[in-house]
Amino acid sequence: MTGPTLMGSRRFPASTRMRLQLVFARASEALAETYQSQAAEFVRRLKSRLSVDEALQRYFHEVGVPAAFEETVRARALIALAGLIESGSQHESRASGWTVLRPDQMLDALRKRVQHIEETNLECRLAGSMSDEAVATTHVRMALETAEVLADDVTPDEAIMHYVRTFNLSSIDAQVIFRSAMAQWAELHPLPGEARATLAQAHVKPSLELRSRTEFGLRVIV
Repeated sequence: MTGPTLMGSRRFPASTRMRLQLVFARASEALAETYQSQAAEFVRRLKSRLSVDEALQRYFHEVGVPAAFEETVRARALIALAGLIESGSQHESRASGWTVLRPDQMLDALRKRVQHIEETNLECRLAGSMSDEAVATTHVRMALETAEVLADDVTPDEAIMHYVRTFNLSSIDAQVIFRSAMAQWAELHPLPGEARATLAQAHVKPSLELRSRTEFGLRVIV
């Protein structure tokens, strides 16, 4: 994914294009903020396994932050991680010198190293998946705003696809975001018949009503 491009917006009226530019500007800012917060969380989650710099590099590799956002995201993430950086990292103090190990010790150290790498890779994938989910949520929210702006010009699916194309989303991300945005649009804008049915269901009284306390009593047989 690269930064937004407004080439496809030229077919809309001038007033609509200005509103789109505002939405896309907010989308870019929201995405940068999402990437930044997720990058900081990624580093915090991996702090026992990777240094801050290593974790940030791994985040950019796992998540695939757009090149247009990399410098901004890195700078903001470092500011958010200032406390962690200033307190020092346990990875900075490494043992120096040579240690002679027996063959069995070398094999044991190798097994532990391989296990550490596998566990670190898993943690990176898990943290990266959380970031992908947060970024997708931001995209869906901004795609819905785009659909609202273009409601008088194109259909919702065309508006959402316009957002997807503007931000050059990959085919997989585009499908996920398009379907999620369409589903949320359908929930927010039900058809007139569906709206009446939902309203009617909300006012339906339960078929079983509790009788008042005065209707209950004991029948005494003399």
